[in-house]
Amino acid sequence: MTRYGSAEARVFVVATLVALVHAVDDAFVHRGPGLGLGQHAPAAAISIVAAIAGIAVFPSLRPGLRAALAFTFGGLACVNGMLHVFHVAEDGPAGGDPTGILALAAGAVLIGLAASILWRRRGEAMWRSRVVAVAAGLLLVIVVLGPVGLGMVETHKWREPIGSPPSAAYRDIAFHSSDGLRLAGWYRPSRNGAAVLVVHGGGSDRTGAVDHAEMLARHGYGVLVYDARGRGESEGSPNGFGWDWRKDVDGALAVLKRQPDVDADRIGALGLSTGADVLIEAAPGNRDLAAIVADGAAAESFEDWHRLRGTDLGLPSGWVMFTTIRVLSGDPPGPPLEDRIARLRAPALLISAGEDVERDFNVLYEKVGNPAVEHWNLPEAHHTNAIHEYPRQYERRVVTFFDKELT
Repeated sequence: MTRYGSAEARVFVVATLVALVHAVDDAFVHRGPGLGLGQHAPAAAISIVAAIAGIAVFPSLRPGLRAALAFTFGGLACVNGMLHVFHVAEDGPAGGDPTGILALAAGAVLIGLAASILWRRRGEAMWRSRVVAVAAGLLLVIVVLGPVGLGMVETHKWREPIGSPPSAAYRDIAFHSSDGLRLAGWYRPSRNGAAVLVVHGGGSDRTGAVDHAEMLARHGYGVLVYDARGRGESEGSPNGFGWDWRKDVDGALAVLKRQPDVDADRIGALGLSTGADVLIEAAPGNRDLAAIVADGAAAESFEDWHRLRGTDLGLPSGWVMFTTIRVLSGDPPGPPLEDRIARLRAPALLISAGEDVERDFNVLYEKVGNPAVEHWNLPEAHHTNAIHEYPRQYERRVVTFFDKELT
């Protein structure tokens, strides 16, 4: 115990254990409705091992490395804790918010400890400690801390209140994904015998897809908008890149086929951002989809980025982020979208906005040369916002596409 006799070591141990309590709480106690105990067990195991290892080596490290370790643990705890603060501010406390806020406090203590170590040791081999701390800190932030933090955000986005349907024409609907999660949404009956499933983006919920649903409803289409797993009022845990959302799509299509106002051979889908990626993944081999519109498709996995960028120097950070998402979510990524586009048989319209990476991905996917796929680029529009920035052109192109393919 003499190794932990210093105030620095005691503060590090206590703050690390407080942050660990939240990691365990998040993985097992408040893991999300509908999820089994094993879903987030790998994330909990890694947190426990990392905490124990950090506590074991902390007293024997040089001051610069002690500061870097405290800063790393503190930064990650703060990222996780801030997500819970945002949730409390948005919707009040629930679930793992109390331990999440404690983790934020512990993270702040650890970052303060890192600063204190560097300040108090400034006279002891000052230049060496600072060089080590700065170099290690920059490397950790760029390659590890930043990407891991982004991965935490993608798998811990808080739920927001859903509110009332956009009009009395919609009714509440509940159904199950193909792996048994209860999902919630709104359905507006069809007036022309055809229906379109609308899949929202990664950080959104059904409310983010209402404008697209309303556009289609004006032309007689039945529309189903729902909360993907872990979003809104649906069971499961969130994943901003849509891993396992194809199982939600399967459940949504099954419930659409059962609607008395819908011809089962006239069902299409429109996806936004992550929802577009998921439809591209789900459509090949899915005979229930007669046509899809993918608005804002880009990348669903690290492999998608690798195929676009090759050996780009930023890829190691991307690998860390996607690996973090896999560990924290307990879900594997889907297959490369380029391969899925090659296998599409149902007609598809891929819409990209701007001239940035979204356009680059659309160019990559256009090179696949699948005759079933149309590509439309709107260079002046923003991501999935063409419906507002070019309303007439967007509505004409999308509705004409569905009118042609779902009649």
